[in-house]
Amino acid sequence: MRFMKPLGLGAVLMLCACTVPSLEELLSDRSVKVEATFDFKAGCIAVLARDKAAPDKSRTTRFEAAQLDASKRRVDTEVQRGADWGPTLEIIATAHEQSCTGPEVARSTKTVTLDTEGVKTVSLALSAVDADGDGFVPTSGGGTDCDDNNAAVSQRTFYRDGDGDGYGAGEPMKGCVAPAQYVARDGDCDDTTTERAPGRTELCDGLDNDCANGIDNGLVLSSFYLDADHDGAGAGPVVMACAAPPNHVASSDDCDDSDPQRKPGLAEVCDDKDNDCDNLVDEGLPVSTFYRDRDGDGFGTATDTQQKCRAPTGYVVGNTDCNDNAVSVNPNAREVCNDFDDNCRNGVDEGFNKVWYRDADGDTYGKQSDSVTGCTPPAGYVAPTSFFDCNDSDRTVNPGATEKCNDIDDNCMGGTDEPFTSGSTRKGDSCSTPCTGIYVCNAAQDGTICNAPSPTNYYTDADGDGDGATSATAQPYCPGQSVPPNLADRNTDCDDTDKYNKGNGIEVCDQRDNNCNAPADEDNVCMGGDWKALTDPAVMGRDWNTVAINKDSASGYPVWIAGANGALARRSGAGETFTSFDGECGFTTWNAAWVGNDGSVYLAGNAGKLARYTGTACDQLVTLVGVSNVTGIIGFEDATLTLYAVDENGRLHSWVPGNTPVRLDDNAPIYRDVHGFDRTRLFIAGEDGTNKAPVMETYTGGLNTTNMSVSGPTGASLRSVWMASPTLAYAVGDSSMILRWSGTSWAAVTPPAVGDYTSVCAPDSTSVYVTNATGVIYRYTGVQWLPPLYTSSPPNPLRDIASVNPANIWAVGPGGRVIHFPELP
Repeated sequence: MRFMKPLGLGAVLMLCACTVPSLEELLSDRSVKVEATFDFKAGCIAVLARDKAAPDKSRTTRFEAAQLDASKRRVDTEVQRGADWGPTLEIIATAHEQSCTGPEVARSTKTVTLDTEGVKTVSLALSAVDADGDGFVPTSGGGTDCDDNNAAVSQRTFYRDGDGDGYGAGEPMKGCVAPAQYVARDGDCDDTTTERAPGRTELCDGLDNDCANGIDNGLVLSSFYLDADHDGAGAGPVVMACAAPPNHVASSDDCDDSDPQRKPGLAEVCDDKDNDCDNLVDEGLPVSTFYRDRDGDGFGTATDTQQKCRAPTGYVVGNTDCNDNAVSVNPNAREVCNDFDDNCRNGVDEGFNKVWYRDADGDTYGKQSDSVTGCTPPAGYVAPTSFFDCNDSDRTVNPGATEKCNDIDDNCMGGTDEPFTSGSTRKGDSCSTPCTGIYVCNAAQDGTICNAPSPTNYYTDADGDGDGATSATAQPYCPGQSVPPNLADRNTDCDDTDKYNKGNGIEVCDQRDNNCNAPADEDNVCMGGDWKALTDPAVMGRDWNTVAINKDSASGYPVWIAGANGALARRSGAGETFTSFDGECGFTTWNAAWVGNDGSVYLAGNAGKLARYTGTACDQLVTLVGVSNVTGIIGFEDATLTLYAVDENGRLHSWVPGNTPVRLDDNAPIYRDVHGFDRTRLFIAGEDGTNKAPVMETYTGGLNTTNMSVSGPTGASLRSVWMASPTLAYAVGDSSMILRWSGTSWAAVTPPAVGDYTSVCAPDSTSVYVTNATGVIYRYTGVQWLPPLYTSSPPNPLRDIASVNPANIWAVGPGGRVIHFPELP
């Protein structure tokens, strides 16, 4: 590899090899002579040569140029390209102020292509303004000169002025403009206070105010002495100052500068001190007689005295101690039983009992028949009392005890429970709360209490979910009383009309507040599930007429759907897809379905067809004689499995699979649907074949149905009926018709909206679901209609809806519409 060779201010010296070069060597011999001129007093000229195609391949030569004469401001250098460089080079010359580390103040760039052998020359001119010729370029040109018209000024010097007094201190800072809190003057001897700076007047303050000649220079000084005890008189070595230093005074005659009670001029007091500093103690003061108190009990002996103005240590004013060697013996001492005269009253143990009685149970009352004599009672003995213990083996029984209700003579007064044997609540009398019992001693034994058992509060449970309404009134029942079936021993139900809501309920995905803590379906129980239209291949592209759910399964599965041209499909469990069984029972259009507890589906369809499909085989397929289209079917498995079917010819049929169907009724109306809570009563909905008016009939056994009174618009038909219980049923039909059975009669229910209603299911009184001809699903709580649960878009009819509980609801219609709640994403 070849390198850039500086030539300085002279010519370029070329060196050649003596061997025959290769192609790479020939290319590398191609070089550039760089002539860089500059028109000012530059400090350094730098020449950079680099491969234009690969700028990271470069070489730089620097020339110190500060001392060059103005007529010689040119540097030359030779660049030989590297063997791995491309043919085109970029040459960059830069000029720097003062030195090669100074700021760049001029730059020139040229590109040269080495496409032939030999040396190419490149000239670069660098120009910058330096009016005063001091080698510093003005700041406007990228340099550092603050005044380019004065060679003596390049940068100014500034000092930190922390206290703002106009004088700075510390390390200087160079620049053109003073930074904030910097000034041009230095010399401040304390840059933290404006009280100290050159030129200030010297004050008597212990500071060098003028920053010259020391502290307080030039001021008048006086003599001061330390006053350690702050009594105004000093002592010790002299201190010269213009003003008294802290704790110093002008006098120096204190005889004890550690005691403020001693200094010249003080009055003498009785304190064993020379208060007035005249070398005498307590002189001129009156004296008294004081007596020696060796034991320190405050009483002295007459045999040892001193005359003093106050009591010396160990002496007192009194001399009545009868034993000055015992602190516990003196005229103020308390006499104790110890065989000594403790109080100096010339008596021993006066006022003390020395007879003690046995107290075996520790209740402080002794047994009269067991006593000992002495100053100190032996363990387990006590002083005599007005009454003695009647039971010294029970500490709760003694003359001081409170008589309790416990069949014991607690107070040793010869009676038992005497405070509790009279009055309205006397022990043994009968009582009622409202359950019956007698008054007995209470647990605290301080009174009586009725021992009747507590009643249990029951509350009306209208929906039968085991929890009464929060607003229900308590009804107490005693043990053994018969509790009616419509009561519960809780009252935390927030909606006692809905068996799916109660205080201790478990939240499930059913659009209800199951646990009464608001809101509904909290804690993500639905996991994203909602009303959704299914897109399984088994359901798409078919016209569905009916959906049936296994009512004897807690989950409601399997679910069967059936429709036109033999369409049949089943979902066996939650989250599964539907399986198609199209055509397994022929290609009849199925209008109604019912699912048995074994999971088989029973179908009713056009041309009088009835069938059973087990999931593997269509093992029952019959045709009703003389019947056009079968429109409804219901089954009961309480004894022998029996199905009931109705048709458009106004006939009711019963069918025990394996046997021939039996016609039970043959009337003129057109039957649309049949349903029942049990086999004791069926409801049949339809229309008058002649007048086109709604018809409702009931079947309770035998060979005929009975017509029921219902009202509705002319031209309207009842399309669907569902019996929730013997006293509750719903029917829907054309022209906004919705009816409710109360157990005795049918009455109209105000619909949620105007329209033709196609189907109803009501597994319980608060779960009444209806569909209409535009594909809307509503729910009626028995009191009010809720906002629509589902709306088809675009509007399309739904023909059937089924549910066994609010957590599994299905609706179907033509065009492959199968709607489910809740359906997971």
